[in-house]
Amino acid sequence: MEKETQVKSNLPFLKCLLCVGVTGILAASVMCHPSWAAEPKVLAQIGNRKITDADLSELAKAVPEASRYLYLNPEGQRQTLDYIVNVYVLASEAERLGLEKSPSFKKIVEFTEKSILARLLLEEEAKKLKPPSEEDAKKYYEENRNRFVTPEMVHLRHILVKTEKEAKDVMKKLDKGEDFAKLAAQVSDCPSKAAGGDLGLRPRGRLVEEISNEAFKMGKGQIVGPVQTRFGYHVLYLVDKKPEGVIPFEEAKQDIIEQLRTTQQLEHFQQLAKALRKKMNVKIAVPEVGTPQAQPGAPAVPPAGPKK
Repeated sequence: MEKETQVKSNLPFLKCLLCVGVTGILAASVMCHPSWAAEPKVLAQIGNRKITDADLSELAKAVPEASRYLYLNPEGQRQTLDYIVNVYVLASEAERLGLEKSPSFKKIVEFTEKSILARLLLEEEAKKLKPPSEEDAKKYYEENRNRFVTPEMVHLRHILVKTEKEAKDVMKKLDKGEDFAKLAAQVSDCPSKAAGGDLGLRPRGRLVEEISNEAFKMGKGQIVGPVQTRFGYHVLYLVDKKPEGVIPFEEAKQDIIEQLRTTQQLEHFQQLAKALRKKMNVKIAVPEVGTPQAQPGAPAVPPAGPKK
């Protein structure tokens, strides 16, 4: 457990290096595309600079596979595009003000270059490691079964309106046979209206208390309402209910292997950094967090006893 805590504490270090690498790759891809490549689709233009779908694809390739989906869905692409545009417009203004000539800029550039070099070293080191096997994953699964228990969950659709009268009108329409999803798309005040009021599978802790209290008592296909919360009045439809269970090993296997690989790499990187610090005679003046320190104004060493 201590080792796991130690590894988790180093996650920001690895994530920072990965992030720097992504930024560098993205900058290179936005600045130049080979002339022989297929004509990319322009997604945004900042003056003469164009940002294309190929730029976003390059960014997706640069991030860990487990996080890649964040850059491939429409919402993630739009957020990434907004981020890139903001970086370039802010950088252009900084250049107009001559900030690229400042000592701060030179220090940041130097550190960024070192960070990219460090990331490249870690990538090379990672290639030397024997990847976790299915047997390793199985052992982890057996020793940590409690981590693969899934709580009882409900699959809900809901319609949110402002008043109790509106909620009762919705109930009347549903009683007459109107389609829940279509009605949600027409009258609901919740963003989930775009998905027919679908909230997906949720455990108790991921629902407003009043809704949770009702939902977990409902039967499959049942409609209940109005249910008042601080957001307004809800009409609930229970699509399905999933009892507490255990995720089968086959479903969890790839996630376990990826987690074991990350832990393995972090432990290796930590040991490498420790060895290099010793080799290069690194000295750090700031004490580690939790190290006892002298109180302000207190003597650095205990006072000598009375002279005899």
